[in-house]
Amino acid sequence: MIHQGKCPKCGNTVLHVHVESVNGMVANESKAKCLSYSCIHCFAVLGVQIDPRGKRRPKAANEAGAAAAKK
Repeated sequence: MIHQGKCPKCGNTVLHVHVESVNGMVANESKAKCLSYSCIHCFAVLGVQIDPRGKRRPKAANEAGAAAAKK
């Protein structure tokens, strides 16, 4: 028998979820591509994780300039 999860907000069985691409923020700066999973019935967020297939965010121009200045 397969145990199926229930949404903690609405109590419906979670058979499908909405998956959205979102940006992970640290100190008001976008640091990583993430995935958000939400209930299809009430849209409550069930979880968020870093997108393992997401492309790495490019370094800011000022960080690249500072690294070049150190050489």
